[in-house]
Amino acid sequence: MEVEKTRTPHSRGKRLVMLAIDKGGAGKSFFCVRLMEWLKEIGQRAVAFDPDFTNSTLTRFYPDAKFLDMRHSENLDHIIEMFQEEDLIVVDGVGAQQHVFLNWMEETRLLEIGREIDLSVTLVLIIEEDKDTVFQSGEAVRRVGTAADWLVVRNLKLCERTRIYDRSEARKELLRANAQEMVMQKLPEDLMHDIQSRSMTIDRILTEGSLFLLDRQRLVQYRRALSEQFSKVRSILIP
Repeated sequence: MEVEKTRTPHSRGKRLVMLAIDKGGAGKSFFCVRLMEWLKEIGQRAVAFDPDFTNSTLTRFYPDAKFLDMRHSENLDHIIEMFQEEDLIVVDGVGAQQHVFLNWMEETRLLEIGREIDLSVTLVLIIEEDKDTVFQSGEAVRRVGTAADWLVVRNLKLCERTRIYDRSEARKELLRANAQEMVMQKLPEDLMHDIQSRSMTIDRILTEGSLFLLDRQRLVQYRRALSEQFSKVRSILIP
């Protein structure tokens, strides 16, 4: 599936940002919601697709997301059709469905024909302190290689370090494929409860103004820190 890239990550064009990890509960939708908030913050238009037909978390927090029934792989073609209208598309992941995306990319030769519309693809890997996400990341990079841009997101919701990933062969292979890395810190438990129970984004709950002063400050700091992480890898998140 390796395709020689003919453009740099900084050149303008179109970009597809797609979650490429399928471990349930790893933080895929949480990442996508935060990414869409950051894109809005910097004034970047984007369309989001939610392919989870059993637990549409992205749609719950981001109602503008378009549902995508990936039980029929031909429906994934709608992603490419949308590039006639938009330059940036974000696709959330679904548990145990990573292979569907990768198979579709191979069957359609997406990474090759994408050059015709100046399309770059960023595959996002959410890493936790467990062997499953690390193994899946290694499998993905060995399958795709340098044909796509890679973003590794260290999700620290359970542990302050990712030692399994840091010491893994998967990380070595990803770095050889020029992967970029960012950190998603743990959100304080009480704030996560407020966000989840009320199905609100960070921006919305801050705008509503119902948080206790110190909780509001904690959430502002969290949003600022995450925005800094997104800005660090901006070159592979926007066209």
